[in-house]
Amino acid sequence: MKKASYLLSAMLMVACLSQPVSAQFEGQITYTSYEYEGEDRDEKDEFNMFITPERILLQGENEYEFMGSLKTEGVLVRLDFKDFVFLTGDDKVLKISKSDITSMMNMFDNGDNTQEKAEDKSEDISYERTGETKTIKGYKSEKFIFRDDSKEDDYMVVWMTKDIDVNWGMLAEPWSGSTQTIIDNFPMSLMFKEKYFPLRMESYDGNKRESLLEASNINESSIARAMVKVPSGVQVLSFQDYLFQKMSEQ
Repeated sequence: MKKASYLLSAMLMVACLSQPVSAQFEGQITYTSYEYEGEDRDEKDEFNMFITPERILLQGENEYEFMGSLKTEGVLVRLDFKDFVFLTGDDKVLKISKSDITSMMNMFDNGDNTQEKAEDKSEDISYERTGETKTIKGYKSEKFIFRDDSKEDDYMVVWMTKDIDVNWGMLAEPWSGSTQTIIDNFPMSLMFKEKYFPLRMESYDGNKRESLLEASNINESSIARAMVKVPSGVQVLSFQDYLFQKMSEQ
């Protein structure tokens, strides 16, 4: 079963294009992640989502690995330019399209039938709508349980709300290869198809809580507008130019 830390990486990887809607959330959402050892918990990371009608920035305190080789401090989704910008912490950033992401997935699969393996694994995942509700940070949320059917004591409790409206756009459209499998997996399909937004995710292994990812602050304001820009003086490179420069530096 995937931990909260993996869900963070998955969310960074699949941050997507969308079309503005009148009731779309605008502001800042801060998530904090923890790992548990018995009843003790250790804070591991904090990251922010800055959301505007035209752009989404996901940015954390740590570096995150993308496709096994690229390290990023965050992802800027430029809806107005229809691309993704991976922030690398230096004076050059990577701009990448949907087709580029699919190509990278295929390249790093190294010829393995990763899609088939992922599909076999995803068939073991099921979810339950418990009907239980509670208010999290002022938003009515519903409780879901995602379970690995091959391991009864291996599951994830996810609280999601429909009161935060983020239109995920092209993630609802077909992708190819293993990318589509990731999108179809939990809890992405509920987020992108039924408009749920996750506020709290707890993972359990052997009925013992392993990790927690929760929204620690939600601020509906125009604060995000200043954050969703490529920093001044930073060069935006295409996927091909970025790879060429990295190869020439070796």
